[in-house]
This record gives sequence, C-alpha cells and structure tokens, in this order.
Amino acid sequence: MKLLPQTLFKSIRVRFGVIIAILLLLVFALSSGVLIIRTINSQNKTLITQARAFSELSSQPIGDTYSLYYGSGYLKFTELIGKILALNPDIIKVQIISANGEILFDSTQVSADKPPEIKNETDKAVIEKVKLNEESEIPARTEGSKPTQIIQPYFEDFGAHPFSIRYFISYDSVTQNMAAIITTSALLSAGFLIGAIILIFIVVGRTIINPMETVIKGARLIQGGDFSHNIEVKNKDEIGDLAAAVNQMAQTLKRNIESLRELDKLKDEFVFLASHNLRTPITVIKGYIGLLQRDKSLGAKAKNRLEKMQASTKELQLLAESLLNLASLEYKDKELLISDVDLVELVEEITEEFGKEVGEKRISYILEFPSTPPSKIAADKERIKQALGNLIDNAIKFNRDGGKVIIKLEEKDKDLILSIEDTGVGISKEESEHIFQKFHRATSVLNYNYEGIGVGLYITRLIIEAHQGKVWFESKLGEGTTFFVKLPVKAEHSVG
Repeated sequence: MKLLPQTLFKSIRVRFGVIIAILLLLVFALSSGVLIIRTINSQNKTLITQARAFSELSSQPIGDTYSLYYGSGYLKFTELIGKILALNPDIIKVQIISANGEILFDSTQVSADKPPEIKNETDKAVIEKVKLNEESEIPARTEGSKPTQIIQPYFEDFGAHPFSIRYFISYDSVTQNMAAIITTSALLSAGFLIGAIILIFIVVGRTIINPMETVIKGARLIQGGDFSHNIEVKNKDEIGDLAAAVNQMAQTLKRNIESLRELDKLKDEFVFLASHNLRTPITVIKGYIGLLQRDKSLGAKAKNRLEKMQASTKELQLLAESLLNLASLEYKDKELLISDVDLVELVEEITEEFGKEVGEKRISYILEFPSTPPSKIAADKERIKQALGNLIDNAIKFNRDGGKVIIKLEEKDKDLILSIEDTGVGISKEESEHIFQKFHRATSVLNYNYEGIGVGLYITRLIIEAHQGKVWFESKLGEGTTFFVKLPVKAEHSVG
C-alpha cells in the first residue's frame, strides 16, 4: 500500500492534476475567504445602520408610551413596547434609565401584573452617557467599530430630559448568516473546483497529455526496432515539434541501420569468399613445404626457415577455417549432424589434445565428473567439440604458469551444465559486455601477445545457442574466470 502513492505520482497526468487542484483550491479558498469577509462586513454595517435608525425613530414613541401608560396602564405599555421591539429583532433588550442612574424599565424583566422594582445602574460610563443630550454608543463610535449598545436621550415637549433609552444590539443574526454563507460558499467552491478540474483535465489531456503519450508510445515502438512507425500528432506546438523530431530520428536510424546491414553483408561475403579462396593456395603452399622438408640436401638454416614457414601456414589455415566456420554458422548453410554425444568422453578427448600447451605452462587439470555416468546429449559432436575447445584453449592461454584448469560436469533436471574454471588474469567489467561479440579481442589477449581475430567466443556462443543451450561466465579480475555451458539432454536442433 505504501508503494501505491509513489506509483501514482510517477504519472505526469496525476502530478499535473494534483498541482492544478492545489492551485485551484488555493484560489477558491482565497476568493471565498475574501467574499465571506466582505459579506460579513457588509451585513454588520447594515445591521448597525438599521439599529441606529431604529433607535432614533423608536426612542420618542417608547418614551411617550412610558410616560402615558407605565404608571396607569402597565399592561398596555408592555404590549406597545413588545410591538415596537418586534420591528427590529437585532435589538434584544431595551432599558429606560433616569438621569440619576435609576433603571426605570428593563424589557427582559417584564412582569404580567405589575412593574418590576427599580434598580440602580452601577456602570458610571453608562450613567455619564445617559446624562448627555445626544446619541451615544458603547463602545464609543469609531471608524470600523461595532457598538453593542446605543443610548438615545428622550425629551419631553417642553424640553425636559427625564431619562434616556438604552438599546442592546445582538449580532447573532450575522453569525447565523455567516455559517450559512460559509456552507454555501464551500458547496459552490467545491462544485466549481470539481468542474474546473474536470474541464482542465479534459482540455489538458486532449491537448498535452494524450499527444505526449502518443509520442512516448511511438518512441517505445521505435526503440523496439519498428523504425517504420510514424508518430502522428495534430499539435502545432513543442509536442508536435518533438513528434516530428522523433519521426525524423527514426528515419535516420532506419537508413543508417540499413546501410550498416548492407555493409555487414558485404563484409561477411568478402570474408567468406576470401577465406574460401585462401584454402587452395594454403594447401599448395603446405604441399611444397612438405616436399622441401623431405629434401635431405637442405642445410640446417634452410630447414629452420621451412619450419617457420610451416608454422605460419598452419596459423593462416586456422584463421581461414575460423572465418569459414563463422560464415557457415551465420549463414546457416550447413545442418547440424546430430548424434548421441558423451560429454565426459568429449571433454577428456579435448584435454588430451591440449597436452603440449598444458605441459609448456605446467598447468594441471582437475576434472570433476558425476560418479554415475550422466545422460548423453543429442548434438553435432564436431561443433560442440569446437565450442568447448575454444573455452578450454582460453582457460589455458590466459592462465598463469603453474595454474589450474578445473572442469566440472553436473546434471540438473534435463540439462547438463559444464563449467570450465581457470586461475588466470580474469576479465574486467569493461570487457564483460563485449566478450561474446564478433571480432572482439580482450585486453588480456594483447597483453599475452596471442594471435587471433576475436571470433572464438562468438563462434562458441553461436554453436551452443544452435543446440538450444546457453553460455555465460563469471570472473574476478586477477583471480580467474569460470565459463558455464548449459545443454539440454533432449532437444531439437538447427543452426542459429
């Protein structure tokens, strides 16, 4: 489950969508916040304006009603006061306070049958404002202030100021409206946000993401070798330029690869013809060298030169045979001659043939074969002998003097696995990738000054793969190399 978010965020579509969603969310949050604040401020101003207007208009009627009915018609007074206060629900309480600070009336303490007891106001600031002959507010009116109380003076007809009327303002309606506004804004913002994200996803998907995916898909097909694939996008922007560049690159690669294949074909044909045509003159040269060596009249110096000529001719013949083998395997012009092959006997035969080389370098063989004779393989004996001979030859060539060549054979399931280990120079990591390539000569070959054209391991790989087998190696530089060959006990075979 922890890997799921990482996998999702690898998609540019998801990452782009998340970024857009966050940006839109911030925009909607800021705009909604500004809208809510402005709406609340507007409602507060409206409420205050209405409360001030109400207090100015109602103070005289309330004062007159108090003077007429409070003492003689209390019930009538409370009824009229209730009707007046009902005109503005934001005024939650009204008090009538005398200039001496006596609370003559409190709308929250209305009794059904008689007026409440008179109490004294203890807040000196309120008493001071009651004595004033003008409207006042608590807190005092300032820029942007929210008054909670308004005090309006009451004047009788002849100008006397017996008391003032104190209005208590409630902002509960604004608070309730604020909750409704926030809920509405959240719902509208969520709706707009979802709609905007969907719209952006559709537009961006069609104009950017989908064309990019088309380019990626086409690039992968080209990577897989389909150079004839043409990426088609309708964009006239950078994505269209990218698609055109990839198409052009594919066509260039196609032309270059076709040219390389043609050159490779010509090279292979030349190698085949050259090596094939070399066989006849080499045979003639060998024959004449043999005739000359039988001439007893030749001196020691001439015989020594003939021996060098014979050795060089042999190397030239081996080179020609290697090139012919390579061409034969690559062109698949010769079927494998399948027979039952005993790998134990074949390995012993090969090791005996390298007796001279082993003796010169004082190398010892260690052969580890199963106690029970392993199964035979169905293979072309000469081809397999050539492949294994190349591996054993390398194990001897690139071994140290007095080293070991350890050859093991084991049977696993329906495969025989042969390993050939040496105690030589090893193979570097840089060389490892090229070991089985055609015409590759490792650095160690140059250091040991061995002749060769770098096709031995390449031919080995072709032969083993022709038998549905596998060849690989493990190596540590300076410690040695182990080559492994896996061959099926029973399989169908064809060259290549």
